[in-house]
Amino acid sequence: MDVTGIDAAKAGWVAVSIKDGQFSWMVASSLSEIELGTTIYIDMPIGLEQDKRRLVDQLLRTELKPGRTSSVFNAPLLAALEQSDYQTANDHSKQQAGLGLSKQAWYLLPKIRQVRTHYQAGMMESHPEVCFARLTGHPARYNKRTAEGLAERTELLIRYDCPPYWELRVPGVATDDWVDACLLAVAATLPVSYVPEHRPLDVTGLPLYAALPKKITFTETV
Repeated sequence: MDVTGIDAAKAGWVAVSIKDGQFSWMVASSLSEIELGTTIYIDMPIGLEQDKRRLVDQLLRTELKPGRTSSVFNAPLLAALEQSDYQTANDHSKQQAGLGLSKQAWYLLPKIRQVRTHYQAGMMESHPEVCFARLTGHPARYNKRTAEGLAERTELLIRYDCPPYWELRVPGVATDDWVDACLLAVAATLPVSYVPEHRPLDVTGLPLYAALPKKITFTETV
């Protein structure tokens, strides 16, 4: 098994890989610099809609009720990739989808462009908070940037023998970036399910769905 979990960071990207049971990590300014596994879970939209909200965003949000739904933002429309300023992109989104473009989504456009440019077979959008919820049976109780939130997430990761990469101090990589990359890597080693199940593609052929670990019962938890 050769998997990679990738999260965006100020430094660019943080990647945690698991190959034949061995963990490793890398921080890179570009996805092109990362040695990817055959299965890649990345916390970033890949496929984009032209004129409506993405169903995948809505479905991911429902899995985080109650309390953590705000961690899933609405992805931009495809046209936003070519628009030069926020106001134009925001107005276009309101006109086409009936929903404005958040500043968070606007600032992530360079990262989304990079993911779409470097997309390859085996790369799938995922979401660390939903992965956590599926592996524990409930959404996280605390914000990931709090001490309590860090503790509940790392307790899960330690059960999967993940090294404490969140203790590393690398410029441009926050503690929660490490945790998210680790969660994605661990999730990528487990049996997969897709949201939505029919795995739609956007007009450019890129996936409009997320890969997640299958829901487990409490008797199956590690």
